[in-house]
Amino acid sequence: MTKNIRRWLLASLAVAAVGVSGCVLTSAQILAAFDLPNPFTIVSTGTPPIGSVDVDLNSVTDYADNKDKLKGLTDIALLGKFENVSGPAGAVEIWMTADHTTNFTTVGQITGGATKVWGPFEIGATGSVVTIKWDDSAALFTTAGKALLLSEVKGDGHFKLYAFGTAGTYNIRVTDGSLVFTLDAGL
Repeated sequence: MTKNIRRWLLASLAVAAVGVSGCVLTSAQILAAFDLPNPFTIVSTGTPPIGSVDVDLNSVTDYADNKDKLKGLTDIALLGKFENVSGPAGAVEIWMTADHTTNFTTVGQITGGATKVWGPFEIGATGSVVTIKWDDSAALFTTAGKALLLSEVKGDGHFKLYAFGTAGTYNIRVTDGSLVFTLDAGL
């Protein structure tokens, strides 16, 4: 949905609510999506053997335009198509640091210095493809991960995500990946 259509729909809903109830809306929900690099790879034989993304929500217009009005985080999802390019069946985990300048290069550094945000989710052996949709993704977020994301969404909106596989050898390609937030905002 384009930005103009979304704004038109929100404005129409606001006018309809005033007409029906006689009162003015004082809050709204904003949908903001941060697109991951496409494709995004998580490769055990890579240098480093992990995947990482510097996330700056300030580059997302819907977030940046409403940041000063944010009240909370209603929902969040990590969406995309995960393909096991080569390797045995295993799982994928996503971890996060609030400091976007971290530069972890090993799984041990990640698990020792970051917060687990999402996962694990299972993926089959070579050739397996799993498309993560909203409901599937929502169930994979950890309580600590949601709290850290909320803090960052209401804070500077700039953080680092790390991804790795749990099988000893893995090569996972993520296409059309996106971190999507539903934010509560006051008008």
